[in-house]
Amino acid sequence: MDAQVHLTRAILWLILIAALISAPIFLIAEEFDSRHILLVLGSNGICVLMCVGLLHRLKRGDVQLCARLLVFGLLLLVAGLATTNGESVHVNVVNFILVSVLAAVLLGRKLLLTVAALCALTMLWIAWNGTVPRPGEELFEARLEAIVQFMPTYLVVVAILWLREQTADPVAPDTYQSKG
Repeated sequence: MDAQVHLTRAILWLILIAALISAPIFLIAEEFDSRHILLVLGSNGICVLMCVGLLHRLKRGDVQLCARLLVFGLLLLVAGLATTNGESVHVNVVNFILVSVLAAVLLGRKLLLTVAALCALTMLWIAWNGTVPRPGEELFEARLEAIVQFMPTYLVVVAILWLREQTADPVAPDTYQSKG
């Protein structure tokens, strides 16, 4: 079995299992109302369906397509949830980091930078629009503080992933071929 197919399959299974396990935990741990139930079931359900569909597609050998759909599908899901959940951007940074790690592992350096830029822009938008200043604090100052609390660390993580791809002896996601 091709190493990239094996890696992609393993990651799909991990994400599928995490979505199944976390759904009841989210339902118990957070606010229990009909909107929240629909949100959890919807987002985790989309994730499960995406993983099941991609696992099926992967059987055809379409590893590059499956890897891209997984990363960009999760990016859309994470960005959609993060921009609508009303929570601070800080709560969502870890999800954007996960998507960036997946991009580095599955897609290679070029698409890592694309994914990282999309993640960074989304987080900046959330921080800019969702920041509420403390009493006596200027809005602009509060926004900058919110951004400085996560963006440098996020960019360092992306830089490390990018540098690692340059020196690693990975499966070489930029060069594998999809089977039709």
